[in-house]
Amino acid sequence: MKSILNNGYILMVVTAIAWSGNSIIGRGLHDVAPSIGLAFWRWMGTLPIFLILCWPYLKRDWPIILHHWKIVLMLAVLSVTIYNAFIYQGLTTTTAINSFLLNTSRPMIIVLISFILFKDRITPLQGVGFVMAFCGTLTIIARGDLEVLAALNLNKGDFWILSATLAWALYTVLLGNKPKVHATSLLFATVLFGQVLLTPFYIWETVTFKPMPITLETIGGIAYLAVISSVVAYLAYNRTVELLGANKAGLTSYLLPIFGSLFAVILLGESIRLYHVVAFALIIGGVSLAARTKRRTI
Repeated sequence: MKSILNNGYILMVVTAIAWSGNSIIGRGLHDVAPSIGLAFWRWMGTLPIFLILCWPYLKRDWPIILHHWKIVLMLAVLSVTIYNAFIYQGLTTTTAINSFLLNTSRPMIIVLISFILFKDRITPLQGVGFVMAFCGTLTIIARGDLEVLAALNLNKGDFWILSATLAWALYTVLLGNKPKVHATSLLFATVLFGQVLLTPFYIWETVTFKPMPITLETIGGIAYLAVISSVVAYLAYNRTVELLGANKAGLTSYLLPIFGSLFAVILLGESIRLYHVVAFALIIGGVSLAARTKRRTI
């Protein structure tokens, strides 16, 4: 277990697997669960889990967290208050194809923000790796047919997804400035701060639009989002950023379509086609190339 926690590339895969069902559940429940309510109850479910995990460290870490409250609050706003609420809102009107396409822009945005804020730069080989992985993801989205990409139309849901992607990219870059506390303490504080800020919007949505229905469907979806897409994924992703840096951690976005396709084969009986093989080769090759090179800073 210790070797896994110290291997950023394994954790990148764990993150991609844990996140692979997030958009599927968000899209599947879009006509049942309101977007802010889904985000609110997702995080409400994670709070007691993170509290239990961080309890041995919280007394030591809480004064440090309060001392660095500004960066913790910023991380909370970007990752808890904004990101998932925007994703779920976007999935009420956009398609899965558009959502995947917009999310693959995340690593490029991370690199751009890293350069603007911290002057981080990538090597030429890393750039080639990013482009290869991006082309592989586009191949999956287009199903090997360029006409599919040409037919894409942006709607308001796409702008919600793009805004969420921008928020997550900024979160990833700023994560390098987090206070030096235990990972579970930081996540508990992040979720707590973000949930406090999200609560007024949840109350507004419940009163003016629609309350969260209590059904087996919504309970099961929230349970997955809380445990797998939140606790497991965030612990793995934050550790990935810590071990590999923001730019390389952003490559996680390119792995999501791979696992989404594999789960579709296993769970839905879909078949692997030639364009899948080509896309997988491009993505794996691009991720490997970008991961083997080191960042330069100026």
